[in-house]
Amino acid sequence: MKSPRTQCEPTAANSTGPEQINLALKPTPEEQTRRELLAAVERHQQAVARDPEYGWAWYQLGATLLDLGQPREAVPALEQAIELKAGPLGVHYLLGLALSDLGQVEAAKQQYEKVVAHDPQLLHSSSLIGLASMTNLALAQEQLGQPDEACQTLLPALREAVSILFNLAFLHFRAKRHELSLPYIHAAYLLRPNNGDIVHQYGATLNILKQSRAALPILKRAVELKPLCDSAWYDLGLAHAVLKHRRAARHCFIKSLEIDTRRKWSHYDLACLDALEGKREAAFQHLTLAVELGFRDTGYLQRDKDLRSLRRDARWKELIETMVRLENSKN
Repeated sequence: MKSPRTQCEPTAANSTGPEQINLALKPTPEEQTRRELLAAVERHQQAVARDPEYGWAWYQLGATLLDLGQPREAVPALEQAIELKAGPLGVHYLLGLALSDLGQVEAAKQQYEKVVAHDPQLLHSSSLIGLASMTNLALAQEQLGQPDEACQTLLPALREAVSILFNLAFLHFRAKRHELSLPYIHAAYLLRPNNGDIVHQYGATLNILKQSRAALPILKRAVELKPLCDSAWYDLGLAHAVLKHRRAARHCFIKSLEIDTRRKWSHYDLACLDALEGKREAAFQHLTLAVELGFRDTGYLQRDKDLRSLRRDARWKELIETMVRLENSKN
């Protein structure tokens, strides 16, 4: 008796019967894209082999390698494109991306500077032609009675707008200009209330501006969106601690340490909670761990009111001396 065809058995190439179907698996969209990029790389490699002085071929090769996730291979191709003066602005931008991916921040910065220097105020139409065309298309659609189409047309620009708002907020935050950071991150949060990074940054900013009650629900949402983010758990712990929710704060600090055992500030703040609760042994254990992990600010330690109960203990002086010795050994 003839065996039934199994699901994995290939159909014969010359079969034409109605029961014969082609069961070859189709590649996923990601696999298909990768195959197309690999084929493009091969074409561009052939092009540069035929004419090594053709800068545009080097540019295309470098750009495609970068799309393929191969920045190390992309760098020499893009550098060759620059040498041959192919697409001066675009190639410097792509080379900056590749160098950034490789962690070569200073070299990447130099490439971006060359692009920005071309139009630092974004006044030239060539700098904004895509966005300007998208905006004008949306306005034209609205004038023609197509408001829904107009909004859809401009949606891709929203991603860049949110990214700029988030990065401005982040840069001000890192520079300790928290008041300036707040309006940018608030706007980004309103536009992307389910983006974990934005939600976390918004909550952290509110926290540091002493708006912990407002920060608390934001940071709770942040850990829901980013449950493996140790810093989000830590910031949530800070909000709870400020509001004197000590049990909840302890849980969050411990959670942050479960994710990253080297968080010195989590140990420090656990020591503060222990000191406030009269747990001297635990407090000194956490302070010792914080020092071992790099905490060296003796002035901050001595000003911290949460630790007042520890200052008459002989171990307090020993801890300060250890911090000073370790700091001096670095210099």
